[in-house]
Amino acid sequence: MKLPSGNQFMGRMAIKHQVSLTGYPLSYYKKKDDKKFLYLIAAGFMFGEEKNKRRLIKDIKNQNELVNIEINGDFIIVITKQPIFTEPAYNQQIIRPNPIIINKNGHHIWDLASFEKKALINVLDFAEKYLNAKIIKFKEEKINNISFTKLLPELTKKQKDALENAINNGYYEYPKKVKMEALAKEMGISYSTYQAHLKKAEGKILPALYKGL
Repeated sequence: MKLPSGNQFMGRMAIKHQVSLTGYPLSYYKKKDDKKFLYLIAAGFMFGEEKNKRRLIKDIKNQNELVNIEINGDFIIVITKQPIFTEPAYNQQIIRPNPIIINKNGHHIWDLASFEKKALINVLDFAEKYLNAKIIKFKEEKINNISFTKLLPELTKKQKDALENAINNGYYEYPKKVKMEALAKEMGISYSTYQAHLKKAEGKILPALYKGL
């Protein structure tokens, strides 16, 4: 599902500061004395230029929607106030096989699943009606994997930048949309240096995954 980011807190911040975000909503809670908001706990990563990320964090800290935030490098955990009408989006019957993507160019990507078709349809209907969402695909199929964010902190900044550049420019798509030489040029480094950063990133992610098996 794809939806515009402009009417959502973190989406507005991403567009304003040209920083993409990705992560998971972890849980939410309500306060007895507050009928207007629910309190969402989420965690994820920032992607973009360092100066833009610094501006993003500074701006977020000044917003009324923010309740709490913790930052470690590019990793952030936040508690934010969400309008109470958004509660259907956090239905506990919903499974998120992949993290939410908040793109700096102005859209969210939600990948949703559920054992209960009705619960999934209710969320989709809500998102279409209130969040101007568009369904990219609705299909019955088995989930073969679920992504987790723990892999990313194993990478250095240069390795993360190289991996982000490759993903954003379609290097891992089939057929490839870009050659490694072009990626290296875009980052202003030599082909061999870029290749080393990317290969080291790939070499950390896959072993990290299988060591836990």
